[in-house]
Amino acid sequence: MPVLPVVHPTQRHPGARWLVSRVVHPRLVHEAWVLGQAPAIEVGHRFDVIHLPAGIVEAAVTGIKTDDAVEEAFRRIGIGHGVVVSRRRDLYTVLVRPGTARTWQVPGTVSVGSHDHLRYLRAPHPEHREGPGAFWLLPVPDQDDQLAEAAHLLKFLSVSRGRRDGGVTAAP
Repeated sequence: MPVLPVVHPTQRHPGARWLVSRVVHPRLVHEAWVLGQAPAIEVGHRFDVIHLPAGIVEAAVTGIKTDDAVEEAFRRIGIGHGVVVSRRRDLYTVLVRPGTARTWQVPGTVSVGSHDHLRYLRAPHPEHREGPGAFWLLPVPDQDDQLAEAAHLLKFLSVSRGRRDGGVTAAP
């Protein structure tokens, strides 16, 4: 089988290759990224997603709610990859293992997996790590074991809930 030439720079990016590895037409995703667009990638095959409102996420941060502080809050809990901030900065999307969405029932959050009819993630360019526009707060995973675990996300939400309710829940 002949090796196809690399046409788009994102074809060399490990996270981009991982994201499009189960996409029917990966070339179209790479082209969209080159054009500055956020292509829709189907959820439920490679990963599921959990949408968290900004108020819930930012409650896990003490002090000023900078991107660095929010990133550190995720990392402290054990989430090191796969968090997208929406264009309006009102939603954080966490990439989780496939199947997680089926059993996820946490009030105030929305899970999306293969069972949902609207199961797409608008994925910003894999190297887009700050606004304007949607961006990856935490880097794109480049392997399955870098997806957030449900237990880590539940711990994050517990810390957030403790701070919102006036308590001080210590992170591990």
